[in-house]
Amino acid sequence: MSMLVSYSETPLVLDAVSALKVTHYCGHSALDDVYAYFRAFVCGAGLTFSLTSFERRPPRESRVGAALCLDPQAEEYLFFSTNGAMESECALYREQGGGPDLQVRPLALPQQPARFGGSDEQGFYWGCEVLLDEAFLRETFGVRLRPGSVFTGNVYKYAAGEAAFGAAFPSPPGAGLPCRAGFGEFVVVPY
Repeated sequence: MSMLVSYSETPLVLDAVSALKVTHYCGHSALDDVYAYFRAFVCGAGLTFSLTSFERRPPRESRVGAALCLDPQAEEYLFFSTNGAMESECALYREQGGGPDLQVRPLALPQQPARFGGSDEQGFYWGCEVLLDEAFLRETFGVRLRPGSVFTGNVYKYAAGEAAFGAAFPSPPGAGLPCRAGFGEFVVVPY
């Protein structure tokens, strides 16, 4: 099943768009199976996404991440991850086969991710919002997102140093993170 990503000419509120939930767990983490999700929209030709994790006091090793291949024909994909202290990493990776994929090079984001946190009926949460603007997507992937665009990726909840992880799309156990195996499809549609 594809994740539908809304397209709008004006910025949207992330709470108003679909969420892709982490529901597939490989192994059992010492941190338990923490609820997390991803939301995204395309505005103009830039991609804005958020990662949310439901933890009251996340330990430093608790992380959420998104792997996105904005050009499905490309060999490389972006992997962004962060923890509750907003220690973030962003890099290009290439499929290696038989284990975690190979980091090609670090990437500088167009702007710093915006951290958020709070509580609602589901509990306490933390997360961040990331903007990949049109220029960044064009320079990094040579793409311009619009209705009908298709890309691939996955969303992860994991603890640094553990083999266990959760993913939005089924991923092979023991493959390590990040790993292109198990990427699902994202389709840009009009809002």
